[in-house]
Parts: sequence; C-alpha cells; structure tokens
Amino acid sequence: MQQKEKIINYFEILRKRNILSSSYLFIGKDYDVVFDIIKLISCKEAEGFCNKCWDCKQIDKTSHPDLFLIEPDKFNIKIDEVRQAIKFLSLKSFKLPRKILLIKQAQYFSPAAANAFLKTLEEAPKNSLIFICSSQLEALLPTIISRCRKIFLPFTDSDKELSQLNEIMDFLSGRDIFFKDRKKFAAFLWTFVMLLREQINSLLGFENNHLLKNRECEIILGRYTLSQIYKLSEDILKVYSASKSVNMNLALNLLKTRL
Repeated sequence: MQQKEKIINYFEILRKRNILSSSYLFIGKDYDVVFDIIKLISCKEAEGFCNKCWDCKQIDKTSHPDLFLIEPDKFNIKIDEVRQAIKFLSLKSFKLPRKILLIKQAQYFSPAAANAFLKTLEEAPKNSLIFICSSQLEALLPTIISRCRKIFLPFTDSDKELSQLNEIMDFLSGRDIFFKDRKKFAAFLWTFVMLLREQINSLLGFENNHLLKNRECEIILGRYTLSQIYKLSEDILKVYSASKSVNMNLALNLLKTRL
C-alpha cells in the first residue's frame, strides 16, 4: 500500500468511527493529499469521495462555503487573515457537517498571526476541523506543533534530492559529526526523521521506501525495534523544532545517548 493510500484509509476509518480530532498538522509538500482528505470527510455521494458531486468540485476549486483557505502572501501569513479564519470557524456551517480551515505553508505565519491563532487551536469551535500544512516544522511555534496530531505527507520529487544520508549513517554507526550551519543541521534532522518514518512504514508492511534502498540503511536500522524507532523519531522532532536556537552539537550528543 502506498503512503498516500495509507493516509486516506486512516482518515476514512476516523470518519466512520466519528473520532476525528479537531486539528491536524500535515508535514510535507504534497497538498493534493490534504484536499483528498477534505473531500473524503465531506462527500456524501460515495464510500470514499466521488470527485463529481457539488461538494467535491467546490473543494477542488477552494470555493466551498464551508472551507476557508489561508495561503501566505509574499511569504507572510498576516494576522488579519487569521482573524477572518477565526470568525469563519465561529459561524454555523452552510452545507457540510463541519467547517474546515486549511492553512498552507504555515511556516510563514507572522509572530502576531501565530499567537492570535493559538487560542482558537486550543479551543477549536465545535464541528470544526483545522488542517495546518508546513514543510518546515522548525518555523512553527512549539505550542502549535504540540496541539496538533501530526501526519507525514508522501515525498515529492524535490524531497528525493537528499544528501544527508551518509552523515546519518555515520551518526547511527557511532561516529562523531559536527555542524556549524543551522540550515544544514535542520536538513540533517529532517532527513533523519523521514528515514525513520520509512523504516516504520517498512516494519508495518507499507511501501514508498526510496531512502531504504540504501543497503547500509537497512542493516543499521534493522538493529532497532519499532518502539525504539518511534521514540528516536519523537526525540529528533523535538530537536528539529528547536533547531534555530539549540546548541547543535550538544543536541547531537544527547541524541546519540538514545541509540
């Protein structure tokens, strides 16, 4: 089963059991998957979604009255847009059971907009869904990250242009590595998380494991149990979230103690 199908199936189960959370953070760049999830939640004409009914078509065009989309304007999401979104969520839905707020590229929240959004995220109005998308987790407030369920989106072609695997293999093998550049440090951590995610998917029987085609990766990661990889992934995400300010090499040493 491909990663996209796995995500869709997961939300289908949540919908059927009526156990959807109020907010989700989608990490990655494949926003098409997120629109499919919105259609899945909203469509009344098919078991999954039909792509033909009025609701599906309006969602595709981002013109559905129960969908509010926020996108950055010149790499900035302003507080006025957040205030409009908050007002939208407070209103009664027009046609769908839930009002849905979709925020694309949330890494471009201005500080004022991010702080204004926090209270709504903490106390989301009844029958509302908040979907936040970001390809740069370290740019979000830790309080936003902690209040959302995290979903890793499938890789895009640009994600496959990765050069940090050798450093990750060195790190997992116990060798010392050092960083002076925070962008390279963040890229290392992000690739590390994606690699661990692929190992989790592999252990669970899912596909889409292009990083694991490296034989050395398979051998080294094969030493770890599923629970150990989950824990390591969470630890790396915490460091990644603080990568703009954390002591990089001290953080690496602390992570090494988890291996």
